[in-house]
Amino acid sequence: MSFDIEQFWAVAARVYQQAASDGRLSANPPGEELYRIVEQEPGVEISAFGNICVDSEPSSRAAMFTKNNVDDRFGRTEAELLRQCESSLSRAELVSLDYLVGDGTQGITARVIVPKQFVHLVYAGENQFGRAPGRVEEPTYTIIFFTDDAFESNRAKPLPKKDITIRLAFSPDGRMVKIVRNSNYFGELKKGVFAAEDWAAKAKGRGIFLHAGCRADYLQQAHGDYQWVRSLLIALSANGKTTTTCRVLAWKDHELSWLIQDDGGTLMTDGSFQGFESGGVFVKTDGLNPRDQREIYYGALKPATFFENVWFDESGIFDFYNSEKTSNGRAVILRRDFMHACQDINVDGVDNLILITRGPTIPAISRLTKEQAAAFMVLGQAMQSSAGDPTQAGKIISEFFYDPFVAGDRAGHANTFYEIIKGLPELRCFLINTGHVGEGNRFRDIALNDTMGVLDSLLRGGLEDWEPNPSVGFEVPRAIRTVDPVLLHPEKLHAPSDFEKRKEELHKARVEAIESVGADLRPEIRKVFCP
Repeated sequence: MSFDIEQFWAVAARVYQQAASDGRLSANPPGEELYRIVEQEPGVEISAFGNICVDSEPSSRAAMFTKNNVDDRFGRTEAELLRQCESSLSRAELVSLDYLVGDGTQGITARVIVPKQFVHLVYAGENQFGRAPGRVEEPTYTIIFFTDDAFESNRAKPLPKKDITIRLAFSPDGRMVKIVRNSNYFGELKKGVFAAEDWAAKAKGRGIFLHAGCRADYLQQAHGDYQWVRSLLIALSANGKTTTTCRVLAWKDHELSWLIQDDGGTLMTDGSFQGFESGGVFVKTDGLNPRDQREIYYGALKPATFFENVWFDESGIFDFYNSEKTSNGRAVILRRDFMHACQDINVDGVDNLILITRGPTIPAISRLTKEQAAAFMVLGQAMQSSAGDPTQAGKIISEFFYDPFVAGDRAGHANTFYEIIKGLPELRCFLINTGHVGEGNRFRDIALNDTMGVLDSLLRGGLEDWEPNPSVGFEVPRAIRTVDPVLLHPEKLHAPSDFEKRKEELHKARVEAIESVGADLRPEIRKVFCP
């Protein structure tokens, strides 16, 4: 069956226009009016701090039910989905809002359309992206939510057994429509815009979108001078990206630490980085506390913060250690409520590219060549979280570019990334492990203070002496001021035979990941793991 992808745009337009014509559409309601509508939504509760709180169904993204027209053939299933969407929303009261994507200079907007019973998504989206200025005639991206009879019965089923359909339609010129059936999880809205930006960066030849946090620090260096240092921290969800991006390192007079972006943006061909979220920061609340994540903790308790799937008691007080609902509790914190969120969401250059991984045989930090960095991006080794699939949380997985939303040719994606970073001679590349090293009675946790000690020394220019570690195949620092050196030498925490066995297994997985991308991968990248 041939399928015309333009049907997605036609249906999105008809749903919006018909509801407006019928008087069933509340389009871009003012902030106070939107808040009143959200308060009346069934299931919405207000915390002791004045926060809007909801429980979603499901409590995570539904990646296993998601397809796009670039990687998958669309046909009868998609035609039926569009028919269902239009029929389901043909008499419903709808709410829509147009969001700003990026800083406004690119003219990119996103429109969300939801049935009124899901209006909390509209509110959370405004927190995340900010409202588009002026009248939007044709949004760049459109995301539509609807449900059918299976939605309620899904609540009692584990994620793999739920009846959910999610489709993304990408156009060659960088537009997108996403249709979400039987989910009201906010991550589907946020990551819909994420996936659209991911695709558009390549489609328009602007650069490569990265699942990265961005921070800019003005710090005293090891030899006494002060310098700006701009860093990208790349990771899969819940592997430490937001925490390491948001933690303030400045503590001396004249020093500054700015949060630029926490979840993504485009590394442009000229080496600059452009963020895509100007409204808020999307954080994981599991175990959130003022000791380890002070900046996030106090931002989260501001009244405008939106909470999803977070437990609180009868008096409305949050318990961030209670995972009865899920370990994937989330919050959208306004940037204005983050004490060190920068007014800018872009930087004109990047000094450090830091990949975040986990694994018992990987040092706390390693220095990488550009080729190694590109190869590790292809590998994307990380720990699966409850954000991706709660039934697989905790497993070490390989996710291309640490990004489950990449669409299109993987080899071309990796080659473009390599070409960009190869053309940035001042860019330094590193791999950090935010998990642990060793196993059994030699297990050593790499605590947050260890990781921040690594970053503090790195960003202050204090890691000047590096040496090869032949056991792991990469360079490691000879010393880090606040970090136990054994965290740089995981081979010391394993029996020799066990370490060699683990190395062989890891090498095999790395070779398989590289081979899976195909023969078009640049040889400079391929030979890192496949000499």
